[in-house]
Amino acid sequence: MPERSRFLRVPVYRRFSDLDPLGHVNNVVFHDYLQEARMGLVRDIRLVRSDDYSQVVVKQEITHRKPLLLTPEPIVIETWVSHLGNSTYTIAYRILDETGDVAAEASSVMAVVDPATGRPVRMSAELRALLVPLTITE
Repeated sequence: MPERSRFLRVPVYRRFSDLDPLGHVNNVVFHDYLQEARMGLVRDIRLVRSDDYSQVVVKQEITHRKPLLLTPEPIVIETWVSHLGNSTYTIAYRILDETGDVAAEASSVMAVVDPATGRPVRMSAELRALLVPLTITE
């Protein structure tokens, strides 16, 4: 397991509308939570899309460990870059419930693409410089 002190920790508050008829957070909502963490990681929207490149999610996986219920305390999503390539990178996530138990683990593979063609392009030096300090390999 990577060193916990190096994770970006993003708090996310659950909403009543996140719940399904069983009373727990619907599995589809977890993707929204991952997006919140992903935007917390990248921070600057200019690094997500520019005239020269855009970023797209090409693969996303979630392994659910336990249900999340509605509580006033936020969940915390620990996130980091687990792989850094030339035109892709992988973001890893650990979703913790209000007690710190792991509710889910996930990953997103991001591709840097030409906005006009949708074809992969080498990531910019500016984006790479942002991602390198966030990279933790196990």
